[in-house]
Amino acid sequence: MKLSSLLHPHLIKVRHKVSSLTEVIREMAKVACYGFPPEFEKKIIEIIIKREQEVSTAMEGIAIPHAKIEDFSDLIVAISIPEKPIIVNNQEVKIFFLIITAKTSPLYLNVLSAIAQIRKNVSLFEKILSSKKPEDIIEAIERSGISVKDEFLVKDIMERNYPVVSAEDTLKTAIDVLCLKNSLFALVISDGKLLGEITLGEIIEKKMPAYVKNIVSLEFLKTFEPVEEILKDENVVKVKEVMSPLSIAVSPSDSIAAAVLMMVKEKRQFIPVIEEEKVVGMVSLSDFVKKVLRA
Repeated sequence: MKLSSLLHPHLIKVRHKVSSLTEVIREMAKVACYGFPPEFEKKIIEIIIKREQEVSTAMEGIAIPHAKIEDFSDLIVAISIPEKPIIVNNQEVKIFFLIITAKTSPLYLNVLSAIAQIRKNVSLFEKILSSKKPEDIIEAIERSGISVKDEFLVKDIMERNYPVVSAEDTLKTAIDVLCLKNSLFALVISDGKLLGEITLGEIIEKKMPAYVKNIVSLEFLKTFEPVEEILKDENVVKVKEVMSPLSIAVSPSDSIAAAVLMMVKEKRQFIPVIEEEKVVGMVSLSDFVKKVLRA
């Protein structure tokens, strides 16, 4: 569906006489919550103000204050264009998009993505700023063709910058990559094709001296001697000697739900994303939590 279909003139304020973020939130919540009980409006204001205090949504001239509500089945988008830009988190904000949605709404992130496209479209952004009435804004967004996806896919949250090593790399190179990326794992790839994975846990487990694994109580170990053995030959051992095969993957067009269920079922923290037999990204439970559940 088009982003414009979510907009209504009475939810848009042009040349809005407001002077602070808090005032914008209160005024727009009043408009967005019209017809709802006063308690609902109060709750919305409290949630949005608290969230903005924790993490500002201001970015590149726009801000997207929002509330995700339990037992709420609607999706409301209100727009405020202040008479003068408002400073939020040391940034000059010219357009505010206030969103109220269900806590589990599958459209929420897609609406955010659609709004982000407005900022990237310089001519549309300027057109909205110069509009004299709400109908002009809706028409401009309608003509832009910006749409809200009906479903949320792996490609919408997958990481394209992920740790990669080759099978012929040394263990030292692999560990350097993991440390540089602050990651516990890396994909082993050759010519774009997935060969397997290597994790710090596997490196430690496979290179730990055999006698240590057979010790019942480790209380007597007072030195790092057994641990130091792990990296003794890191310049000689190849990744292919330590890596593990990885046979599961998802495609960019798979649903987020399917990817998460696969990770849970397979007891994995991440899954590679493959398209036309080549690795194009990686999706993790961390991505799901940060970009969907806690977005």
